[in-house]
Amino acid sequence: MKSFKRKTVVNAEISTASLPDIVFLLLFFFMVTAVIRTDENLVKYEVPKAKHINKAEMKTLIRELQVGLPANARLGTEPLISDGSHYLKINELVQWVNQEKATLPEAYKDQMIIVLKADEAVKMGLIADIQQELRKSNARKVLYRSKENI
Repeated sequence: MKSFKRKTVVNAEISTASLPDIVFLLLFFFMVTAVIRTDENLVKYEVPKAKHINKAEMKTLIRELQVGLPANARLGTEPLISDGSHYLKINELVQWVNQEKATLPEAYKDQMIIVLKADEAVKMGLIADIQQELRKSNARKVLYRSKENI
């Protein structure tokens, strides 16, 4: 009787010798294409001086609004509201607050703190209007940015 020879088993392995090169190329690609955010303000504001200063404890709960004259003179001479990336109108503040609350964990949604950086020359009427709109969206923790009066 004739016996059959067993076929040799071939291992199909993927070579990982070029893996460090691939990882390096991907890292280099993302470093080159990443955009570094500049801290360019859309509005000009001079922070007023204060006698007593309190600091917020949890930095992750803080969202900033800036109120001042537009940095671009073509936009006029009236104070504008900015969240740092685009301009907001008074009637858009409720929607903005709701969007910002959506980025927070569920347990902290009602604890969001809004820091209002307003120019000292901005009239209190605009600040009061902003406060009213923030109340509509139940954003009641508002801090006013100031410098210590030395």
